[in-house]
Amino acid sequence: MKKLIGNVILTIGLVGGAITAARIPPMWGGLAVSLGVMAVGIVLRRQGAKEELHRAAQSGTGGVKELERLLTESLARLEAIMDAPKDRVLSELTAVLEELEEFAEKAQPLRIEGLMTYGTIMTVFSRGERALNRAWSAFADGCEDEGRKYLRFGYEDLKETLKAIKSLRV
Repeated sequence: MKKLIGNVILTIGLVGGAITAARIPPMWGGLAVSLGVMAVGIVLRRQGAKEELHRAAQSGTGGVKELERLLTESLARLEAIMDAPKDRVLSELTAVLEELEEFAEKAQPLRIEGLMTYGTIMTVFSRGERALNRAWSAFADGCEDEGRKYLRFGYEDLKETLKAIKSLRV
């Protein structure tokens, strides 16, 4: 709710500031008040966003536990297809990639831990996801050797992501 109220206050401040600044000569007092209103809106918006992240982490719709489960399941499925026939790899890899689509959304509560932590985890994860997409593409195009190479790259990157997430536990 704070986020919504913050957005409304920010918009009111923005419109007020535009109106007072557009006058000739500008209405400096009104502009200063509008800037203050905008600052209040920004503070409320940030508080609301932070509260949403905390609620998501506590409700289990994201955060460390959910991400750990998602990665553990995906890694187990990838291990099972490392040396499997091409057709099985392609269908199973499709399912894994569909599951991993949720990762970025569920990782949002990690921003509570800090932007550097979130950035590090998402960088490694996205590298692994790209490798798995390349593997899928290679298998679909019939380039099995290249597909297996990228499958291993993606697997290793997801393992590294899981390791980084587990290190967040205090």
